Amino acid sequence: MIEPTGEAPQSRRRVQRTINFDRSVLERARAAATHLASYEPQAGVRSLADIVNPAVLAYVTELEELYNAGLPFRPVLRMPSGRPSKQ
Repeated sequence: MIEPTGEAPQSRRRVQRTINFDRSVLERARAAATHLASYEPQAGVRSLADIVNPAVLAYVTELEELYNAGLPFRPVLRMPSGRPSKQ
């Protein structure tokens, strides 16, 4: 059985987190989200989250396939702060 690390999270569908983006990537994503929300409702993009969430999910799924036999990685409830040390 996979045991999560850290403390149990509070139950919420969405959580707010601070992450760092490359400026050019963020600017393009914001421009796309704004345009699509205003002019292309059939795209289903109403916010930046509507672009980021599916993109992150697709990449995590790819990483699970490549590095964890297609299974979810062990849950982590609290990530260590800072960058990981070089090994």
